[in-house]
Amino acid sequence: MGAVLAMTKDIRQMSDLPAALNPDPWESASEAARSVAGFREALVSPLAELVNNGASINHAAALLKAQLDGGMANPRTLHLARVLGSKGLSVPNIKRWLSAYLKGDKASLLPKYTGRVRQDYGWEARAVALYNIPGKPGYADVASRLIEEGFEDVTESRVKRYLKALPATLGEFSPARIGPHLHRLTRQKFQRRSLTEVLVGEIYAGDGHTADCYVAHPNTGKPFRPELTVFIDPKSGFVPGWWLTEAESTVSTMFALSHAMRQHNHVPAWVYVDRGPGYRAKLLSDEFTGFYSRFDIGVIGALPGNPHGKGWIERFFRTVRDKHDKFFAGGTVYCGDDMAPETNRRLSADLAMGRRTLPSLKQYVDSFTHWLEHYHNQPQDKLDGRTPAQMWAELKPVSVEIDMAAIARPREECTVSRQTVRLHNRFYFAEALALYDAKKVDVEYDLHHDDRVWIFDKKGRFVVEAKLVNKIGVLPASRLEEGRDRRLQGQIKRLERKADEARARRHDPLSADDQFTALDSLGPLLPPPPPPPPSGEVIHIDLLSWKDDK
Repeated sequence: MGAVLAMTKDIRQMSDLPAALNPDPWESASEAARSVAGFREALVSPLAELVNNGASINHAAALLKAQLDGGMANPRTLHLARVLGSKGLSVPNIKRWLSAYLKGDKASLLPKYTGRVRQDYGWEARAVALYNIPGKPGYADVASRLIEEGFEDVTESRVKRYLKALPATLGEFSPARIGPHLHRLTRQKFQRRSLTEVLVGEIYAGDGHTADCYVAHPNTGKPFRPELTVFIDPKSGFVPGWWLTEAESTVSTMFALSHAMRQHNHVPAWVYVDRGPGYRAKLLSDEFTGFYSRFDIGVIGALPGNPHGKGWIERFFRTVRDKHDKFFAGGTVYCGDDMAPETNRRLSADLAMGRRTLPSLKQYVDSFTHWLEHYHNQPQDKLDGRTPAQMWAELKPVSVEIDMAAIARPREECTVSRQTVRLHNRFYFAEALALYDAKKVDVEYDLHHDDRVWIFDKKGRFVVEAKLVNKIGVLPASRLEEGRDRRLQGQIKRLERKADEARARRHDPLSADDQFTALDSLGPLLPPPPPPPPSGEVIHIDLLSWKDDK
């Protein structure tokens, strides 16, 4: 009950309830509105005598209108008509003003008067409190609850009219009903971004998105959804780089960004990315060896839980879903939230029976590449009828200035010892490293091949190419393969823990014997019955022979 009272208090602080809004329209009206009401009263007051003498309100109003139109009214009436304006002096309005004057209702003569003051039934505050809970009860549910709690004069129609008249902060989409975070995202203002001063290619916005369709996994052939990592230029809407992987990771981010840099030989000044580990890991953001610092790329971190800040790329992913994924492979493998649930449920059965066929990952890549080329050459309203490709043609490239093959090579800091460096449980040797013994160097490596690394001093100058001389344990030749093995071991461990939990749940925590033993150990729930009264006070009656004896 305390929580309900607190909610009611908060609701009262947010906005006055409609029953308390303008309880007396005349008292809350402005001086100008009251003056208009006074002029209307003075205009129709002479007609009251006609009505009192037997004339109808309709005839009295029509008579005044005819006199005003013909200019036959007295100077006072003509002056009042000019003050009020001829547009509002219609027969229906004169009838309404005359009726209000006869009833003594001054408020009805006010401009924009909407009707009588609503009666307060006493359940309004409680209705608002019930309506503004996260369960989102309906009007009928609130009315039923009010009746159950003993409130009088409650009907569904009254509750519905009252709740529909609530201010937006207490209505259907109030923060209490839909949650403050969603209310802030969908109902409150947000800061719009301007790209007027931004140059083409100056900022890349990056994010990952799981494709809304199934393809065959390259290794298992089972259905899976690839992860699409994209970097888009917000100024032009052009997508300079993208990458498809099994899951979003630091490596997929680096490959997508390096693909954009290799494809167009251009280094952006800024990247606008999430604050998650896939975009802010040490491999990318380290001050000395990170991918961003190597190319002097500034990082703008999007605020958590604020999709408006990434509207450019979120809108692009929506376009990919609607324009490409829904039609890929004839639309038979689409799995978005608006896909027919029945079709999604039957995917596994249809695949097993051959009614549907999974496209390969290469088919998806080819289809997406073809669609993206089409997208780049379609005029867009936000670009004033120009295409993203036409806008991208205005790019003034900032050259990468290094070997294109080296762009996607990550770096890590290592210490030289005995002309060798140790990296990821691998040892690399070069005679020139004798000059750097016990010193820290930056080691650049290839994710696909581990037979060599490239050594740079702390000033970024190339030193030597070191060869692999030894491995600790059994390691694959590719660091990507090593990562896949590590991920596989983690998956196996998690599955083993799940199997152990299932085995443990197989045994009932309480057997039937345990339950019977527990029941026997319980004492009597009721006190023992009192002893019978003494035999002298007992009256013995034989019910079978009592009637015959009588």
